[in-house]
Amino acid sequence: MAIDPISAILGIGSAVMGGLGGQAEADAQNAAIEAQHKYSTQAWRYGRRSTMADWRHSTKQWRLNQQNEETLGAFKDATNLQDWQYNLKIQDFEYASQMKQYAKSEQIYGQQLTFNQMAQAAANEAEYRKLEDTMKETAFQNQDIVIKALQSEGVAAVKGQQGRSAEKMEQAEFAALGRNQAILAESLLSAKADTSSALRKIANDKFGADLAAEASRMLRPDRLPQPPKPLTTPRAEYLKPRKPKAFDFGPKPVKGAMASSTGSWMGAATQGLTSIAGAIGSGSKYRFELPTAGGRINSIGGVD
Repeated sequence: MAIDPISAILGIGSAVMGGLGGQAEADAQNAAIEAQHKYSTQAWRYGRRSTMADWRHSTKQWRLNQQNEETLGAFKDATNLQDWQYNLKIQDFEYASQMKQYAKSEQIYGQQLTFNQMAQAAANEAEYRKLEDTMKETAFQNQDIVIKALQSEGVAAVKGQQGRSAEKMEQAEFAALGRNQAILAESLLSAKADTSSALRKIANDKFGADLAAEASRMLRPDRLPQPPKPLTTPRAEYLKPRKPKAFDFGPKPVKGAMASSTGSWMGAATQGLTSIAGAIGSGSKYRFELPTAGGRINSIGGVD
């Protein structure tokens, strides 16, 4: 089967044009890969910067949180300590006030006991004076009775009464004297008994007044236990942000494989050579002349 050299040449031309088209496509693909690599590299760098910026911001926020926590804790500690000291002052003031009231109560209690004792002494003195007056009065009455008896006896002697009548009169006078003295003695004993009863009543009244004073007496106040000193406010702990490592940024972009048109050119060359070889082998009458280094053209096959 004869192969037309024209067809072979056209096949070679078509292959060459296909190779040129493949080279353009490869160049366009390589340009896209380069642009993508550039964009990916820039995006990776921006992501790395963003990650580091976020870490620095988180670290700054962590330090600020720690500082705020310490400031708030110190403020609470100072406030609690101030409240504790203020409560101690209030407690001391209340205790001092209660001690003043207790001292005043003790003063009044002592004065009341003194008054009760003075009142008892005055009442006892009045009773003793009353008894003394009664005893004096009784003595005067007894003296009058004796005098009257003696006077009666003297009157009888002056009248010259003798014998039984005089004796009877004397007995009557002595009997009257004895009765009167017995009455006076009984009155004196009664007065002493009244005095003793009055003294017991005075003592009882004093005892009752002392009990009333004791009941009104204020108990000695006790100091309240000191409130516990406030505890230190616990501080919250915050986790320190971890510094980013290389794996946090992800792999660095790698440029994709470059496209090449070598395959297209090789295909075109192979196709062209195949066509020429077929033409030579078929004994075509056409001659293919190729230039040489000396400018000569060699012919291959065909008719001269």
